[in-house]
Amino acid sequence: MSLGKKFAAWKRGGWIITLAVMAAVLLVSGCSTAAPAAGAKQPSEIKLPSSTAAVQVAPLFDESTVISLYEKCIPAVVQVESAASVPAPFLTPFGLDIPKMRGQGSGFFIDAEGHILTNNHVVDKVSTVKVFLSDGTQLEGKVIGTDRNNDIALVQVDAAKIPGLAYLVLADSGNVKPGQMAVALGSPFGLQGSITVGIVSGIGRSIPGSTSRNMTGIIQTDAAINPGNSGGPLLNSRGEVIGINTAIEASANGVGFAVPIDTAKKILPELLKGGSIKTPWLGIEGMPVSKDLIDKLKLKAEKGVYVVGVLAGSPAEKAGLMESGRNNQNEATAGGDIITAIDGTPVTRVEDILSYFNGKKPGDKVTLSVQRGDRQVSVPVELGEWPEKLPGYNQFNEGDGQDPNQNQFDFGPFHFRSK
Repeated sequence: MSLGKKFAAWKRGGWIITLAVMAAVLLVSGCSTAAPAAGAKQPSEIKLPSSTAAVQVAPLFDESTVISLYEKCIPAVVQVESAASVPAPFLTPFGLDIPKMRGQGSGFFIDAEGHILTNNHVVDKVSTVKVFLSDGTQLEGKVIGTDRNNDIALVQVDAAKIPGLAYLVLADSGNVKPGQMAVALGSPFGLQGSITVGIVSGIGRSIPGSTSRNMTGIIQTDAAINPGNSGGPLLNSRGEVIGINTAIEASANGVGFAVPIDTAKKILPELLKGGSIKTPWLGIEGMPVSKDLIDKLKLKAEKGVYVVGVLAGSPAEKAGLMESGRNNQNEATAGGDIITAIDGTPVTRVEDILSYFNGKKPGDKVTLSVQRGDRQVSVPVELGEWPEKLPGYNQFNEGDGQDPNQNQFDFGPFHFRSK
């Protein structure tokens, strides 16, 4: 049954129940003209327990705090509209213009120089960018820097045209905790200046990105995020940015995701330099060391990333990392290295490796702490550049864009509102 039919059926059922209850209430409450039974108490004689009359309802949040936060922060939030030319398969007749794809997202000022953070997918491969301020002012925007793998972009407008430019404070997203207030600002469906309030539902999530690399450290929230919210800020109760709203779980309601602002802070110096940020690459297929894996393969380390495969031509192959390979049932076999730390920083999941590399560049050198059989060895590696397409990757890859739970994450049409 389609969603529309389900809703219609639910609606009809709801009315039937409601009318039935109303009829019962009419009968029970004596809406007829019959006189009350002898000895029955009149309504004025019936007294409710004092505890019932004194029930207090706790507010979901402090309204004055949210209103104050909105009034302070909304001037720093912008609507971003972009256009990209669509290649014509042939010359258009009569001098007609080649059609353009148009879309709309959100963004926010981060300094007095007119720099705006947004999602990369909002401004990816576009020809023009227009920025609309909360007071309706329209400005031309210029894409300064992009990071496709972390879905972050930096846009700039002429700050001289914005007297008293307001910008937001960037928080430390490493301190974010589940249960704290989360406030999303932006332009869902083009409704500029919208606010939704919820909580941080989870932290440290890993979701497939719009490239072949997973995004890590993601903040999950139930604050409503809709088409057009992409690139807008996710705030804490102090009005500080904790994340950049970027995606939703397409098959669910109230499951949204934001890139942690710490990721943006790490790459901001490179974004300010301009151009496209190159992401470092190790080139392994890995899986977390678990108790079952330890028992099955007799591993000598309790925690770490088990190297199942080493991709051809990768930095990992050049560094001599050893892979385990797979059996006929596609299960990891014995003999693989276990990466336990990078530059002394412990790692237990592939996501930990990706997160650590967010602060690195291709060409940087790192040292892997590796458990190799009964020995502990140090393996120096010079990181490469993340390729456009990973050679022969599968679900265990180092950020392969796949979700092991088969969840569907929506970045494009559902968040970057096509017009």
